[in-house]
Amino acid sequence: MVHAPTQQLPAAGSSLDLRRVLTLFAAVAIALTAVGLGRGNARANQTYPAALAATLGPEAAALLPVPQGTRYLTRKQIEHIAKGGIGKLRGLRIGPFAPGVTSAALPLGRAESLISHPAPAGADLATPAWVVTVDAPPQPNVLGEPTTATVFTDVIDAVSGAVIDSCAGCRSVEG
Repeated sequence: MVHAPTQQLPAAGSSLDLRRVLTLFAAVAIALTAVGLGRGNARANQTYPAALAATLGPEAAALLPVPQGTRYLTRKQIEHIAKGGIGKLRGLRIGPFAPGVTSAALPLGRAESLISHPAPAGADLATPAWVVTVDAPPQPNVLGEPTTATVFTDVIDAVSGAVIDSCAGCRSVEG
């Protein structure tokens, strides 16, 4: 029989050393999390004027009229409104996983043309709006035909949060 010598780890120093190491690991984890979430939080908290510049570019956005002194909803709030339009289908289980959502800030005239719908009669085409595409089936229309769409796009007013128009089966904003 061959016996290998057993190796023992050195005895732990003090509990103070262990606390310092754990504190260091916690600080590193918090710092990395903050770095990873920083950009996402800034994007989620964008309001219409900032998102318009991100969508069209600063030069093009400067040419569009943006009412000053208006309180705009954030991208996160607008996307939450759009997610409210998700329908329940047999066999669909979203569970803890949120459906993908992409959004773009555009004036109403451009937003409606993006989903190939005419703007509502009498509507101001410069109205601040968001185009939001949700990767989930829309709510079924009780009065219309059943939908087999797996994606839908909403045009939402940037100030009031009212859904102006919706298109089942349209993927108008790519993520």
